[in-house]
Order: sequence, then C-alpha cells, then structure tokens
Amino acid sequence: MRVLLISANREQLPSVVIPLGVLCVAAHLRIHHDVRVLDLCFEQDPHAAIANEIERHAPQVIGFGIRNLHDNAYRSQTEVIADYAKLVATVRQLSSSPLVLGGAGFSLRPRELMAQLGADYGVIGEGERVLSYLVDELSAGRQPPRFLDHESLRSVNPRGRSELDQLPLPARDLVDPRYYLLDGTENIQTKRGCAFRCAYCDYPDLEGSVVRLRDPERVADEVFMRAQVPNVSFLFFVDSVFNVPRRHSLAVCQALTARGAPLPWVAYVSPVQLDEELVSAMAQSGCIGVEIGSDAGTREGLKRLRKPFGLEEIVRAHHLLRKHGISDCHTFVVGAFGETVDEVKQTLDFVAHLDPDVAVFIVFHEDRETLDPQVAPHRSAILALLAKEAAHHPGWVVPELELRLSGKLLRFLREHRLRGPSWLHLAEARRRSRSEQRSIPC
Repeated sequence: MRVLLISANREQLPSVVIPLGVLCVAAHLRIHHDVRVLDLCFEQDPHAAIANEIERHAPQVIGFGIRNLHDNAYRSQTEVIADYAKLVATVRQLSSSPLVLGGAGFSLRPRELMAQLGADYGVIGEGERVLSYLVDELSAGRQPPRFLDHESLRSVNPRGRSELDQLPLPARDLVDPRYYLLDGTENIQTKRGCAFRCAYCDYPDLEGSVVRLRDPERVADEVFMRAQVPNVSFLFFVDSVFNVPRRHSLAVCQALTARGAPLPWVAYVSPVQLDEELVSAMAQSGCIGVEIGSDAGTREGLKRLRKPFGLEEIVRAHHLLRKHGISDCHTFVVGAFGETVDEVKQTLDFVAHLDPDVAVFIVFHEDRETLDPQVAPHRSAILALLAKEAAHHPGWVVPELELRLSGKLLRFLREHRLRGPSWLHLAEARRRSRSEQRSIPC
C-alpha cells in the first residue's frame, strides 16, 4: 500500500529535531509498502505542503505523528492541539484514506486526541511493528482494532515489544536536508525504556520500564556511518538516560573510541552511576556536553519528584564533568506538586552555588494523560522570581520567559553558522568568560 507519514512537529526551539520516531516507523513499514514522509517543520505553508503530497502520492493510508503537546514556551495545550486539528482537517478534506494518529504526544492522551481530531486509528507507544501490522490488516481487507499497542498485538505477535537490533535503521534517506545544513545534529538511540519512576516523566509510559539495549558495536557502527554524511557534525544520544545501565554505556564509549571517536556528542545523563571511569571514557569517545535532569536543589524537592539520587550526587557529577572538560546543562523543574516560592528560592541558591555551565528552569506543567492537567499553583510568583534572579546569572535559561532562549537566539546561531545544540554555545561563552576572568591579575 501507499503510505504517507506526516511529521506534524513545527517547533524549532531550542534546536530543530529530526523526527526519529517517524523515520524508525518508515524504515520498518517500507519493507512491504511504498512509504513517503512529509516533514512539516520547515514548511512555510504546511497546509499547501499536505495538499501537494496527497496529490502526488495518492496515499491509501495516512499516518499523522504528534510529537509534542506543548511548545518550548509552554503555550496552552489547547492552542497546540487546535493547530493539529487544522492540519488534520486539511488531510480529511483532501483524502478519504484511513487516518492513523501516533507519536509520543498522542500516546500520552490517545482517547482524548482521537476524539478531538477525529482519526480512524491510533497507535500507542512504539510504532514500528504496530503500524506495520495495522497497514497489513488494511491491505488484506480486514478491520483492525481502533487503538493498537504492543499489548493488544501480543496475540498475533508474541514477541511483544520490538527487539531493537532486529529492527532496520531509521530511514534517514528521507530526512529533510535542512536539518543537517542548519543544525548538523544526528540523533541515535542506544536503548529504549527507563527503570526510573520520576514523578512527572513520560519515558516509562512511552518506552516501558524495562530497559532494552542495543549492541554497543552496532551503535558505534551507526555513528561511524553517520559521521561520513556531509553536514553531519554533531551527535545526540537521545536515550532517556545514556549512562544507565553503566556497563552498557561504558561499552558504547569504548566502541566509539575504537573507531576514532567519529563525532562530538551530547546525551541525557543521570548523576546515578556516573563515576570517574565512565566520565573519562565519555570524554575520550567524543562527549562534549551532557544534559542532566537534576530537577531540584533541595532534598525535599528531590523526594517529591521521586528522583533516584541526592544533592551530593548532583554536585559530584558536576565536578567530574568539569574535570574532564564536558559541559553540563542541568534542568530544574520548579513549582511541582505545590512547591512554594520559598522552596524554589532554596533551589536557586543551590544552582547559584553549583554554577553549572547552563541551568534551564521549567515551571511545572503536567502534560501526561489527564483531562485536567496540573500546573504549578504559584506559577506567576515563581516566574517573577526567575525573571529577577536569572538576570544576574548569564548561564540561566527560562524558556517560558524567552530568557536566553528565543527566536532571536535561533536567528543569531544561523547567521553565524553555529551548529549543534544551542545550549552548548552558551556554555562555551560562559567558559571563555570564566577563563578571561581568571587571567586578569588582581
């Protein structure tokens, strides 16, 4: 069958993000079907782009991928979903083919979004085998269930969730070349799933709580291949947590080093299991920066968010990373579950003392599967506090207030051909500033 997969994400801040999930689905689906990908990220008129693709391809099935339910500035979910609804309406006007919703955002609120957007089918969670099964059923003239996930598929696919090394590599030949021209960052997974149970996090819901690992040698081979592609200059390991389990991440680093550290890379890491040997191996294999979900600067806050580490581990991780020349960007989720302004002040004091290269502050906004999303009860006061305090800390970023993260920054990076994750450039500027200050004689 002819299948059109639409990547609906148009967010470009803090960086453009290749739709890896859509590419994984496309790679598996095109084993037996004719697949096209329409990425709306760079389209000036996404409705015209949809019309042109439907006219050219005449798809018999249309997949619509929803990555996010909010943008980087935490614009109202109602607004964001309304934008998706307009795009779906355009699809419906131009094609009577079955419409399938999927993606991380959809998987968090599938029934609500199905009702609002009026699609025919929904794929919840990993889509490779599930969407292939759905399209096969439609091709055979059978009627599959309206909602499909790996659990509902067990009767016909006893293997359950995908064994990662058995899947084809993402269909990167379908990537819009502007991702590489403008940003140069390639995305790769070394695993799926997360065993942690942080109070707000969606990863266990989306990928499962059992961590499934790829062969480190296969990962390194993939990195080496991507390093040969023109304009690919950075790598982002997009695992929920790169360094857990430790033995696997160490093996990945060793395999990368054996291939000459093909690309400079960044990853999401946890203070858990981050020790001298692993950080050293990360640096040797090309790691130049990490993003850490530290989330709180108080013991009570960490406990409230069910973080699997303490303040001491955050501090230790920061010093280890700095020792080995790896930039660190810590994210802090403030105002969660009734956290007061006074408690947030304690976190800000901790961050000021820690002095990471970059600190990103997100004011809590729960967007899991719920009809009544929770927001920080002291939101306005917390934002006012952040606006005041961040002015004195050049490495502090508040996306919701567009402090050091805005369309202006994106234009600056592109005009100066600065590629890779945007926070790395802020981190580099801070490091230069600290070095210059140390060199000034008293």
